[in-house]
Amino acid sequence: MTAAVFEARWNRILRSREQGYEELSDFLGRYASLGSLVRTGLLRRREENAEYQRYHGYVPTAKGEEFLLYIPDKELILVRPEKSASLYLHLQADPAPKAPFKETYTEPTGPQFDAVRELRRNAGRDVWRVQRAEQLEKYLLMGYMDIRTFTKRTGTGEGALLRTGLCKPQTERAHDRALHLELSKEGERYLFIADPWELLLIRPGMELPLFAVCEPEKADYWVGLP
Repeated sequence: MTAAVFEARWNRILRSREQGYEELSDFLGRYASLGSLVRTGLLRRREENAEYQRYHGYVPTAKGEEFLLYIPDKELILVRPEKSASLYLHLQADPAPKAPFKETYTEPTGPQFDAVRELRRNAGRDVWRVQRAEQLEKYLLMGYMDIRTFTKRTGTGEGALLRTGLCKPQTERAHDRALHLELSKEGERYLFIADPWELLLIRPGMELPLFAVCEPEKADYWVGLP
C-alpha cells in the first residue's frame, strides 16, 4: 500500500510539471525550512496528523492559495503556474527571517479548534462571546495561536511576558472585558491583540521564538536541533 501511495504521488507530480506546476519542496530546495512560508501567513499546521502527510503537517492558508495548490488525496502542495517569481518576492517580506523555526516542534492544531467549539457552547446568547469564538477560529485558520494554548504546552504565561518586557500592565481598560495588559514594541514582534475581541495571539511561526525569549534554557533543545 505504501509503495502504491508514493507511486501515485510521484505520477501526479510528473503530470503537474507538464501543466506548469512546481512541487513545493522542489521550489524551496530539499533541506529548506518552511519558516518563511509560515511567518508570512501562507501555511498553517493542520488539525490532525495523517498517515502519508508531507511538509510536517502544514497546509496552505486561504492567503497561501493565491500561490499554492493543495491536493489532499495525494498530500501534495504545488506552486501554481507562473507564481514562482511572485511567491519568491512574497517570502522576502518575512518579518523575522532569522527566527528559529523547527517543523518538528509544531503540534496538530485540533485541540485549538476544539477550544473554539467549547467557547461557542459556553457563549449562550452573548453576542460578543459568540463573535470572539468566531474570530479566534478565523485567526487559527491564518496560522495564529491562542496564548492559552502556548501556556498549556510550555507552562509560560502572562508572568513571563511581563517579566521579559514583551507586555506591560494596561493602566486604563476600555471595558470590563478588556485585557489587563498591552504589548510593548518588542512584544509586537511575537504577539498580536485582536480588538475588540480581546484575543492575545502568537503570530504565525513565532511560537518557538517566543518560548526562547521567555524560557531560553527550556527552549534550548528545540532551538538547537539541526
